[in-house]
Amino acid sequence: MLAIVKQLQPYELHGTRYYQILLTSVEDDSPIQARLSSDMIDGDIEIGDQVQIHSILGVIDRITLTTLDG
Repeated sequence: MLAIVKQLQPYELHGTRYYQILLTSVEDDSPIQARLSSDMIDGDIEIGDQVQIHSILGVIDRITLTTLDG
C-alpha cells in the first residue's frame, strides 16, 4: 500500500530509536498510524515523502521510501 508521511515523531525506548508515524493512504486518503523501530524503516523518510507500507496479517512491519511516480 502506498502512503504519504504526514507526521514523524522519533523517540527512544531502552536505548533503541523508534518512530511514531502518521500516514495517509494514497488510494483513499485514510489515516494510518504506526510505531516502528528505526531498523524497520528503509531510507531516510521525511514529512511529505511517499512510502510503501509492508504488513503481515494487518500489522505494519516495514516502511520503504518510494518515488512519487512509482
